[in-house]
Amino acid sequence: KTKVFGDDLFEYSITKFEDLPTSENTLSHVSIQELIQGIKVDTPTAESNEALDSYQPIIDFPNFLLHVLKLIKCQSDNFKIDDFNLDDKDLIKEFDKVTIDEAFVKEFTLVLLKSKFFLDNYLVHHTHEEDNNDHNPWKLEYYHKGSNASDSDKKGNAYLKNLGDEEHKDTHSKLAHLLSMFEVTFTARQRKNYLFYCLKYLMENSKFDINKYFEFVRGLAEQFLHKVYLIKENLNEINTPKPGTFDAALLQKKDGITGWSLAQDDFRSPEEFNSTYGDGITASNGISLFIFNFLDYKIWELYADQLRGNKLGETSFERTSFFEKLGCTDFKLERFDQFYFSRTRRSLEHYFPQANVVLFKDFINDAQINCLGNYAMIGNEANSSGSNWSPMEKRNRYLDTSGKVRHISIASLKFFIMMQICEDKRNKRISGLEWNFEDIKEHQDKMLEILVR
Repeated sequence: KTKVFGDDLFEYSITKFEDLPTSENTLSHVSIQELIQGIKVDTPTAESNEALDSYQPIIDFPNFLLHVLKLIKCQSDNFKIDDFNLDDKDLIKEFDKVTIDEAFVKEFTLVLLKSKFFLDNYLVHHTHEEDNNDHNPWKLEYYHKGSNASDSDKKGNAYLKNLGDEEHKDTHSKLAHLLSMFEVTFTARQRKNYLFYCLKYLMENSKFDINKYFEFVRGLAEQFLHKVYLIKENLNEINTPKPGTFDAALLQKKDGITGWSLAQDDFRSPEEFNSTYGDGITASNGISLFIFNFLDYKIWELYADQLRGNKLGETSFERTSFFEKLGCTDFKLERFDQFYFSRTRRSLEHYFPQANVVLFKDFINDAQINCLGNYAMIGNEANSSGSNWSPMEKRNRYLDTSGKVRHISIASLKFFIMMQICEDKRNKRISGLEWNFEDIKEHQDKMLEILVR
């Protein structure tokens, strides 16, 4: 029989529709509308689907069909970037623009098959388990069928296996963090531009290489930052990307994905960030979730590259230098080891609360607290319980071990840095001003050195 995919699912051998293996199990003709509503087919046993059912889908079927259609249409010379919508409410309209002939059906079938394979094996998925401090629910795994001596106990049975083997475990960890960063940022299923670019990259590379894939996804995040989020013309009045800006910046029609290499002129500076998002001298009009999430990823990556796996004491040069880059004293490495992108972090927190500006109006003002240096993303439960607490009170209560506020709800590395800076100033400032504009400004400068470097 013809193999659709190679050994261990790391390459696929089918390049055209005619090469697909035939099957006696066929379905009668169905319309797009019937596919959207769902059709009845024979399903595997509950036992064989047990592991698969433990994951939550990152995209629904209608929106997935749009990604597949866009993968096909973007190859055309007359494809218009601003004339395609990934919102499922326009699904039928987008298919109405296509000439549904035999050639299209064959191409769509093949691209759909490959895309589903990529989605299942090369994109991160979230388990149904609740987010907590001790368990990362994001998994980057594929189904592997035991076939050799090392798999003797599982020979013939399919089981989940990390995408990266032992040799590539560090790359696997970074890739899982990075893909989950995208997922937490772009939760709406009609706004997953990153998913389209990942599928397109995988479609253009028939043999999978985890190092090259990571380089692509890492570079994709940098392109999102420097080509979209740090260019004023691409943002609306509340600093959210305008429709079509991702494709305009990244999609090169038939030439494929632009890749992960940014030209020197593409890089934006901390000064350009401040002119767009504010630095406390002028108040921010808004900062997108992507900025906070990518910054947290970069902080974690800095730790992963410099300290993870090394048993270094707090006074070691490497560890001291690391925390100097963060702008605070050592607050233990467990926070970094436990870090992942919790889906609870959806609330923007002012560390110096807005309500306290009136009390300390001679020392700090509204513009100074509305900037990246005073913001962090935390969980709704933490934000609702303590939005008006003073900076030191937040630090004491959020890090309380009684469990009144779950630590996972404040699992932002940037926020832990801010709280440690506040702790560093304890007993050196007026009560309530352990965190002031001097700290905010210095913290923003440190964070931008990491974010846009």
